[in-house]
Amino acid sequence: MIALLIFGILLMVTGLALFFLQPKLKEYERRSARLWSNVIGAVGTLLVLLSLVFGSITTIPAGHVGIVTRFQGVTGKILDQGLGFKVPYIDTIVKMSVQTQKYEVLATAASQDLQDVNTTIALNYHLSATEAATVYQTLGVDYIERLAAPAIQETVKKVTAQYIAEDLILRRDIVKGAITEDLSTRLQSRGIVVEAVSITNFQFSQVFTAAIEAKVSALQAVLEAENKLQRIKVEAQMAEAEAIGKANAVIAEAKGEAQSIQIVTEAQLAANKAISESLTPEVLQYIFYDRLGDNIKVIISPPDGNFVYPLE
Repeated sequence: MIALLIFGILLMVTGLALFFLQPKLKEYERRSARLWSNVIGAVGTLLVLLSLVFGSITTIPAGHVGIVTRFQGVTGKILDQGLGFKVPYIDTIVKMSVQTQKYEVLATAASQDLQDVNTTIALNYHLSATEAATVYQTLGVDYIERLAAPAIQETVKKVTAQYIAEDLILRRDIVKGAITEDLSTRLQSRGIVVEAVSITNFQFSQVFTAAIEAKVSALQAVLEAENKLQRIKVEAQMAEAEAIGKANAVIAEAKGEAQSIQIVTEAQLAANKAISESLTPEVLQYIFYDRLGDNIKVIISPPDGNFVYPLE
């Protein structure tokens, strides 16, 4: 736009020069000079007007704000995204993003038990639109490097010193919450809104790392031994239960057989008693006769017998 303005001014000056040269020219030259003076002056004026119009219009992309500066000084005026207006060739627009951005830094600190800790902090943040002019005036466009980097280092050192190294791992969420709260307070006061803080890594010295690994291995060995002992106990209980079950089964079988024998014996006794009561002399004599063979003619009973029967 400045080039267009300069070119338009040059044309206007040329047109004015031709206008003032007219009295010194001949009649036919005077007419031609007047014509060219008018044409060149009009074109120059049009170019100047166009440069002023376009120089007063600016566009701010989505997710940005425009900081209006005048002669390198911040006016305090902030343009929102879209079409904006400024004083041409005097005001300058500095565009700053208010979108969510990520900043990652490695912070070094010491724990409460004096263990060296290297922590990688990832910060999600955005610039406050209402504070953009102040941030630019006090910190410039690289505000995050100037403000967040030292704030993160100091915050991590402050929070880490409150915990022993082992707790930094076991209580990670609490540590992250403390760092987030402190950083949010520090940066919010300077126009930077903290959205989230992530602890992407905790690194300790090799000696401490080896000690942690040894402790973990020992705990795993203890857990494995406890699990093995528990398994042995369970297997023993299962074997005992199985033996008891078999013994109970044998006892039950023996009881069943004893009851069966008793029932049979009682039945036999009852039967014998019934038979004994039914064996009268007449019945016995009948059975005796019935069981003699066809060829027997004489039966001699013992001397003390009760009967002797001659046979035909």
